Amino acid sequence: MKTQYRTIEERLEHIEMAVQEVKSLVLKLAVPKAVPFERETEEFMNVKELVKLAKVEATVIYSACAKHDLKFIKLGKLYKFRKQDVLEWMNSGHSENRIDVDDYVDKYIQKHRLKG
Repeated sequence: MKTQYRTIEERLEHIEMAVQEVKSLVLKLAVPKAVPFERETEEFMNVKELVKLAKVEATVIYSACAKHDLKFIKLGKLYKFRKQDVLEWMNSGHSENRIDVDDYVDKYIQKHRLKG
């Protein structure tokens, strides 16, 4: 059924109302319905922030990541840590462990690529 409009303004108003209706429908579909509140407020930290919080060297953190003692997310070259995971790691006593000699030597060799 074709609707006749008396003026261009009436047609533009009808089009604008239709666009607003489409926008509201798209927004309803785009927003997830059941996002837990905890996920929205979850805090992430980078290595520098973790060094300050745990009062350990960055090598200790990277070593813990390599050993899978500390959960992390890697975004390209960046390491990100959930604050909750960091607190659990610190409470477990792993943050107090210093990097052992073998790990230090391995990292040094990887960094400097010693040729024999």
